Amino acid sequence: EGLLMKTYLFDFDKGDFVVRDGKLIECDGVEAIKVWIEKIIRTEKNRFPIYDGTEYGCHIEDLVIGNNYTAEFVEAELKREIEDALMQHPMIQRISGFVLERSINAITVTLEVHMYGAGTNTVTVTVKNQ
Repeated sequence: EGLLMKTYLFDFDKGDFVVRDGKLIECDGVEAIKVWIEKIIRTEKNRFPIYDGTEYGCHIEDLVIGNNYTAEFVEAELKREIEDALMQHPMIQRISGFVLERSINAITVTLEVHMYGAGTNTVTVTVKNQ
């Protein structure tokens, strides 16, 4: 239980924290892990100096923008990138049920996240091309 962190709810569509009555809304447990998952998937690895020297983030843009890779290769690499990133969290036991949907301007990843002491949770993240 000590590994379940607290964080603040973040509205990824608006790009800002969720505020109610002038205060940031806290979340913990599974909801905090879901926020962490979405943030790490949406953060391009090695782009931001604050994460230098860490393994934080995923290489997604190189795989989906301006290349001629096969769909099978892209899906396999995205799955590997995302699983490697998510397995850094001490509460995540394993990932399964990886489904990738691509559109012209976004990718949507849906996966089952198996967490120690918190069961299995479905997480869906959409990353839009910048």
